[in-house]
Amino acid sequence: MVFFALVTGAAVAILFTVFPQWDIAISGLFWDASRRGFALGAQPWAKTARSLANYIPWAIAAPAFAAIVLKLMFPWGKMFMPARAAVLLALTMALGPGLLVNGILKEHWGRPRPVHVDTFGGRDNFRSWYQTDGTCPGNCSFVSGEGALGFWLTAPASLVPGPLGAVAMVAAVTFASVAGGLRIAFGGHFFTDVVFSGVLVVLIVVFVRLWLYDRARPPSDGEVERAIGRAGFGLHALVRGLWQAAAMATATAGHGLGRLIRRYLPRRRAGL
Repeated sequence: MVFFALVTGAAVAILFTVFPQWDIAISGLFWDASRRGFALGAQPWAKTARSLANYIPWAIAAPAFAAIVLKLMFPWGKMFMPARAAVLLALTMALGPGLLVNGILKEHWGRPRPVHVDTFGGRDNFRSWYQTDGTCPGNCSFVSGEGALGFWLTAPASLVPGPLGAVAMVAAVTFASVAGGLRIAFGGHFFTDVVFSGVLVVLIVVFVRLWLYDRARPPSDGEVERAIGRAGFGLHALVRGLWQAAAMATATAGHGLGRLIRRYLPRRRAGL
């Protein structure tokens, strides 16, 4: 998988650096000049498909996040799913679509979306995939967040054992390609935005899986679960310490306020 991702990324990077206008040409296939818009984006079925493409990855990742959070809250309990699988799904989702794609690249790359460039009725100039000096202020085109979500499905697909694993991986890549293709057809992203979102997320999945499963002497599920449990006990100790410190500070402040009141506020004298 890593070889395919690297070869695809290198090929697209070279071709679309030499021929950056290919991005415009691909998006132009979905541009309706007579209506001055990307017509597919107005179709109800396409909007529904886009929503599903967003919800399905999160629905699959949610149990992994829940398993880790519950283990941190109740570190003496047993996780309801294998610890390594939970860490693989949650960590790759957090690092890939979360931090790298939406937290860093989309906020700082500056590439305008197709619907915002002058070729398709917008006001911004087209920027190639490697140019970061575009006029987009945030939530920009490079890379595709929804494409990243789609390609994240390679993480759960990599957990499917035996021959069905290859079927699951093909299904994940197909799902991601359709989700990314819809974003291109809607004018939300260029072709390179989708491809590089896939390359980056797949590489993150590969390296996290290497750490958890595929290296020499990988940790067992029990070891990973115990490590999460130790973190949970540490968090419990931290919360108790903060609570005690806050209680002591509140008590000290209360005593100090009481002394100030007794010292400076006027008192009633006997008989008055």
